[in-house]
Amino acid sequence: MATGLVLISPNAGIAPDSSPALWKRVVDTNPPNKPVVEYADADENYDWVLAIPEWVSGGTLRFFWRVNSATTNAARYQVQTTARGDSDASDVAFVNTDVANFANGAATANIINVDTLALATVGWSANKLLYLRFSRNGTNAGDTLSGIAVQLLFAILEYTT
Repeated sequence: MATGLVLISPNAGIAPDSSPALWKRVVDTNPPNKPVVEYADADENYDWVLAIPEWVSGGTLRFFWRVNSATTNAARYQVQTTARGDSDASDVAFVNTDVANFANGAATANIINVDTLALATVGWSANKLLYLRFSRNGTNAGDTLSGIAVQLLFAILEYTT
């Protein structure tokens, strides 16, 4: 089995009409400035459209995130996907939903957390567009970062063929 990667930058996504997360440029004390998707303490979403270049048998989303607070509490994330190709309708509902809670790695503000979420790949195949929605479920009991925003720095879709 071979593996492939698709890089997912905050710059390449778009905020949906309902419950959008906020794209912003973060200026820390030291350069460089960072593009991030910021999720408030709410249910918020951000979307990407990616190309699936090969036949896919499995997928994992590796994502880099941080909080601007000294806490080890957890954020609850949800990833929804659907794949559409030649002769498929483009306006369709998401088919796959994967959810997990991830704790901030240390009681230090602005540390980078790297976590992975295994993705269901129903309907994924070569030469299709993958619609991917990355969400924070801030109102879910599993999200214990009450009143704290979360920033998605970058993500990588890792897949096997």
